[in-house]
Amino acid sequence: MKRHPVIHGSFTLDREYRVPPSRVFAAWADAEMKARWFIGPPERWTLVARELDFRVGGRELLHGQLTGGPSTVFTARYHDIQPDERLVYAYDMHVGGTHLSVSLATVEFIATRTGTRMRFTEQAAFLDGQDGTRSREGGTAAHFDRMAGVLERPREVLSERVVDAPLDGVYRAFIDPVQLAHWWGPKGSINTFHVFDPRPGGAWRFDMVAPDGTRYAMDKEFVEVVPGERLVLRHHQQSHQFEMRIDFAAVGERTRVTWSMRFESEEEFGKVRGFVEEANQQNFDRLEAHLTARRAAN
Repeated sequence: MKRHPVIHGSFTLDREYRVPPSRVFAAWADAEMKARWFIGPPERWTLVARELDFRVGGRELLHGQLTGGPSTVFTARYHDIQPDERLVYAYDMHVGGTHLSVSLATVEFIATRTGTRMRFTEQAAFLDGQDGTRSREGGTAAHFDRMAGVLERPREVLSERVVDAPLDGVYRAFIDPVQLAHWWGPKGSINTFHVFDPRPGGAWRFDMVAPDGTRYAMDKEFVEVVPGERLVLRHHQQSHQFEMRIDFAAVGERTRVTWSMRFESEEEFGKVRGFVEEANQQNFDRLEAHLTARRAAN
């Protein structure tokens, strides 16, 4: 039997997604989400079997059949999993019963101001004597293009921050009108609350004055209030309407705040998306500064 030389190749792909690292990580960890993007060429590939045991030492299998062509079998084992930060796995690729390659893959999730930079690095040993680096890079890039459609929901801005404060204190900063009026809004804005009734059906009406002196009348309605876990509000304004959901989760002594805003109009979403993404980050900055100041005062 003819022996082929081993050909080594490597590549790195960077992708920017406008969602936080926790959602990008979930696209790898959640079996249902991964099944929507980790597939063969949709127009000529049929699924035969899929398994995902997402833990260190866990195994993954993706077995498919190309129309009029060979079968494809991907088998992997996870060696390192750091939630929302990194994962490392090794995998074998078989095509038509031939052992094509062995690879080590590293995926890094890097928080940015507007979402996540995902960096994927693969180091491969191709066993058939052919340099398959370019083809492998192209196929992997197609996976990540499909992932964008899974991650970025229509008309939604999703922002997230892990705040260095316990969950109870962070939640109170949202539900106490005295605290909330102090830090709410983009950098430099000032609030005057008129009504704040944090219960389902309750109103939240206030004036927000921007740094340039422009006054904005805000009208929101509480849809759902789950103490220490979740707030859901509906924003009513003639120019645009959206539903806002804020989730709170303890991360040790810190708190993850996930902030989702889903707009009713695609046109209005397109107009305000960039501003809202930056404004949410400024809101997180002000929240953190407010909590730091309270901690120092106590």
